[in-house]
Amino acid sequence: MSRSIAFRIAALALALAGCDAAKEPMSKAREAEAAGKIPEAKALYAEVCKAAESSPFCPVAKQRIEALTVREAITLVTEGQTAKAKELSATVSDAPAKRAFEALSKTRAMSSAAAFEEANASTDQAAARAKMEELAGQSSPVADKAKEWLTKNGPALLLAEVKAACKPDGTGSCVDLGKKIAKHFPASPEAGEAKALVDAEYKRVHPLLKQAEALLVQRLEVSNWKNKYDLCLKQAEPSPGGYEMQVCKTEVGIPEDRGDPFSTSFLEGAWKKKLGEIHDPGWVKSLEERWGKIERDGIYDPASLPKPGEPESKK
Repeated sequence: MSRSIAFRIAALALALAGCDAAKEPMSKAREAEAAGKIPEAKALYAEVCKAAESSPFCPVAKQRIEALTVREAITLVTEGQTAKAKELSATVSDAPAKRAFEALSKTRAMSSAAAFEEANASTDQAAARAKMEELAGQSSPVADKAKEWLTKNGPALLLAEVKAACKPDGTGSCVDLGKKIAKHFPASPEAGEAKALVDAEYKRVHPLLKQAEALLVQRLEVSNWKNKYDLCLKQAEPSPGGYEMQVCKTEVGIPEDRGDPFSTSFLEGAWKKKLGEIHDPGWVKSLEERWGKIERDGIYDPASLPKPGEPESKK
């Protein structure tokens, strides 16, 4: 039942009620509702039936209480208080209100609010931070609350993650987390502390990254040999003794002492070992993507690896 229809019914009831004892609380309840004072309006509507159970105002008041309960629940959801909203759903009995609560439970606002509430209560702070970042980027009623949470808790939580990641056997990516805290909280004391840890870890990993870069170049060399060799064989005239194979190896520039010039097993072993020494998931992911690009497409993208201590803008 819409608000306007309910008010018309209430007005008709007032005309019929005359000296009805429920008239005064009904009038005050309507005024409170019009003023947006929902809890006060609900309390006054409850007084209507207490004043006169047989009053024609009583069923109207009950309907308004249920409708306002739905409004209360919607407000709670926008504030991220899904548990309280669900508690209110158990207090309604009429069909329209029940349908409204059912529809509310299926909305994105409800799911986002539930996710906010769960993250806010989580003891896994890293997971909570990640969920809050996701919610802050959504168009949902709790987006602003998630942003507030991140502003308050983000720097300290990210610093804790940086501390856990920026060591040889750390968990998480030192380089990625360092970039994140520098981007989102650049002026915070935590960002300054994190930078020192990131710089120290970069000093450790820098020679390993250089060595990994050399392995990428070797993998590119094998890829280039194979491509040129295959093209040479395709264009060469076949001979009974397979002489064209040796000719193509010479033309490509493959050293004669290479038994199987296209085997990458030894190189792959060295590569996996180097990735294990680097350890940082951020660097490892980037290196693996570049290795795969050489394998698939024969394309090598050189990396910029400034010496430790150079300005951040060069890294």
